[in-house]
Amino acid sequence: MAVKHIPTNEVHKGNKGGTTGCGTDTKKHSTHWVDTTAKITCDKNGCKN
Repeated sequence: MAVKHIPTNEVHKGNKGGTTGCGTDTKKHSTHWVDTTAKITCDKNGCKN
C-alpha cells in the first residue's frame, strides 16, 4: 500500500495512521495524508527500495 502526502504530492510506502517506509509518522497532521494506489515517488531508503 502507498500513502500520499497531499501538500507535497509525494507518495510514500506505508499506510495512513502509521509510519511510512522512510520513517515519517502519518499520524501527525493526519489530514495531510491519504491512502493511494499510485506509484511511490519518495526516493528515501525504506520507501524506494
